[in-house]
Amino acid sequence: MSDDSFVQKIQKQEQLTQEQEQSANKAVEGKMEEEHKNFLTVLFGLIDKGEISVDDPQTMLKQDVYQKLDEEWVGKVDLALLNIVNQVRLIENFRKDKNTPDESPQLQTMVEQLWQMKQRIEDHYDVFVF
Repeated sequence: MSDDSFVQKIQKQEQLTQEQEQSANKAVEGKMEEEHKNFLTVLFGLIDKGEISVDDPQTMLKQDVYQKLDEEWVGKVDLALLNIVNQVRLIENFRKDKNTPDESPQLQTMVEQLWQMKQRIEDHYDVFVF
């Protein structure tokens, strides 16, 4: 397909209705792998007990490990922590939203993104509570 024919096809597309847009933005229901569900059980348990909080990022750190880090690693952990807190917030909001399913490929992907963020640090230091 040439660039011109692609552009022509795009230009011929009709606008989505508001209902179609809302439907396109909804999370689809779908089974999640057991490993992901188990992780969410642990994560939500920590949140529900008040042991970790997105409003207090330091609660997500093992302070005894964090305090022993050198300045370079404190900086790396602090930067990663900002992203991790945001990802946990997204996951928690997904759980609280009455319009999202309990199991979803989107939720599983969010968990995997969180794991990747944590892993970059945890390859060197086991500094996170979960």
